[in-house]
Amino acid sequence: MWSTAREYVADVGRDLLGGWLAKTCGSTLLAVICGWIGGRDKLVEGLFLIICLDFALGFARGWVDGCLSRATFRRGLAKFFLYYAAILASCLLDDVLNVKAAEVLLHVDFRSLMVMYLAINETISVLGHLRSFGVPLPEKMIRRLKDYRDCTVFHDRPGKGA
Repeated sequence: MWSTAREYVADVGRDLLGGWLAKTCGSTLLAVICGWIGGRDKLVEGLFLIICLDFALGFARGWVDGCLSRATFRRGLAKFFLYYAAILASCLLDDVLNVKAAEVLLHVDFRSLMVMYLAINETISVLGHLRSFGVPLPEKMIRRLKDYRDCTVFHDRPGKGA
């Protein structure tokens, strides 16, 4: 019995320590990237999951429609990196504007606003994919998301989102 437990612990130790250099480099790189965009939080995790869902549904839609293309695939990957750049820029803007002296005059969480805006755009895309698969979605809900995206919800005439 004890030899089996010892072997099990040794196997777990080998699995944990095996490839330590690659694991260390990968986790360090990921930590630096997360630090650049203001850390890992629910907003960024949610946006990442919505992007993955949009990508998977877009791929499935292309597969079903028989119109898969490398160019569309590359655009999807490029969009991921451009979203990263947008979040990085908004995080840097937060750092610049929210220093101690300027914090009294203006404090806006640009990073959160950017992530929410990108999440709304991706959600509209996900809902479009779902509609193409025949999922019945209320038009009013999609129109409201477009109003949020286009900032028409704050005017006196919402419901005009394209």
